[in-house]
Amino acid sequence: MRMDLTILVYVLLIIAFAKAFGEIVTRIHQPPIVGELLAGIVLGPFLLGEIVTGLGDMYEEPFVKNLGDLGMLFLMLYIGLEFSPKLVRAYSLIGGAIAALGIAVPLLLGLGVGIVFELEGATLAFTAVAMSVTALPVTIRVLKDMEVIKTRTSGIIVSAAIMTDIALLFALGIILGAGSDASPAERALYLAGSFVIFFALALLVSRLVVPHIYQLLKWMRTGEAAFAIAVGIAITFAILAEWAGLPGVIGAFIAGLMLRETGTGLKVWTRVEEILSGVTLGFLAPIFFVIIGFSVDFGSVAGHLPLFGAITVVAVVGKMAGSYLPARFGGLSRNESMAVGSMMMGKGAMELVFARLALDQGLIGDDMFSALVLMAFLSTILAPIMFKSFFNRAVYAGEIPPAEGLPKDLVAEVEPAE
Repeated sequence: MRMDLTILVYVLLIIAFAKAFGEIVTRIHQPPIVGELLAGIVLGPFLLGEIVTGLGDMYEEPFVKNLGDLGMLFLMLYIGLEFSPKLVRAYSLIGGAIAALGIAVPLLLGLGVGIVFELEGATLAFTAVAMSVTALPVTIRVLKDMEVIKTRTSGIIVSAAIMTDIALLFALGIILGAGSDASPAERALYLAGSFVIFFALALLVSRLVVPHIYQLLKWMRTGEAAFAIAVGIAITFAILAEWAGLPGVIGAFIAGLMLRETGTGLKVWTRVEEILSGVTLGFLAPIFFVIIGFSVDFGSVAGHLPLFGAITVVAVVGKMAGSYLPARFGGLSRNESMAVGSMMMGKGAMELVFARLALDQGLIGDDMFSALVLMAFLSTILAPIMFKSFFNRAVYAGEIPPAEGLPKDLVAEVEPAE
């Protein structure tokens, strides 16, 4: 059975635009993800799609969407393999404080905005929750692109982002279940139990199964076979995470964390990392970020500018303030605290997932959906630009030498940021 050539043309266009725009923005010292998002807007239905009518089917093509979803999963697996779990654990305290206040401030401000615009019930609750989101896949991609993934700042940001998204996914599950027969308390207990079982299972696997995987890798001759094992484990954990009410990408990320030390020192594992890097950063991840750009509809927001302006200010300023304050009180410098706040404000894919679920459930209308999508895009564009500016200032000022303040067992793992 031959694949439809039209679908191949769609994929070719997406990759070509993503890489072209990515190269352009790197010339002005911005992360490639900024170019990939811009590529999605230009190639999307509201710009080039208006001119070239033949592109209409590309935006709803299931195959392209599935590639984007796969890109998000592969990206989280790849970053999990690159990221040290010790960094997350080392900064769980300050990360938890940043997550807590970073949720509380925009959440309360979001409730105020919802009341002003006469929202109520589950719609009001969802709007407030949407203000507090942090885009974990986008956040990690930016940190990787800037080659700062192994610094103290990244450890704090990723710890806070993971806790933020888990907490908000829990809240979203309760809100989306508001129309079911179960009471909010019953729904909360069910979700809490699912989350606990998932993380307990992840811990059990890391202690009992992963050591045997190392022995299996020692026996293998080809990196391709080892790559298949890594992907298989990531998909398994993604399925388990979805069952527990978490996004599948969280499961893939945790699988990467567990597998990180599995093949250390083995030649075959070096090949696994090479294959995963090429497949992810060269092909699948750019498709995912271009698809985010497809969702930006400037026209639909024009008639609701006050609402759009209010939620954007709350989502950006409220999130930055809520993240900056605990970082500052936690002992970070002003520039590093601003860098943390800047990266935490990015919404990206998580916001789009939340918004689409709420639209499908009838919690929000098309006007609110478009406003949330555009807000997510703007915050995703601003986050890496502002983060880079403040992070570089902190580095130049000598405020965050790579190994400063790290536990001794982490110093050897940290690489200088460039």
